[in-house]
Amino acid sequence: MILGRPTNLIIAAFQAVFGAVVIILANLQPPIEIASAVVGAVVLAFSAVIFLIANQTPTVNSGDQVKVITPEGEPNKTVRVS
Repeated sequence: MILGRPTNLIIAAFQAVFGAVVIILANLQPPIEIASAVVGAVVLAFSAVIFLIANQTPTVNSGDQVKVITPEGEPNKTVRVS
């Protein structure tokens, strides 16, 4: 998760913004031509960086509250790490 959002939403947002930039550049007069391989490479590289950031192991510090999900039939708990 990045900024409280799932990784796939961050990547999708980047792809949407980057796609809009490509469309705008293609519609300028005279049009700027961008090879599809370049677009794919930029999105792939950005996605790799996002996955490196998002897939780090979570850390819990002293004083943090953690929600403990228990087996079905038992109430879930919120505990404070000591």
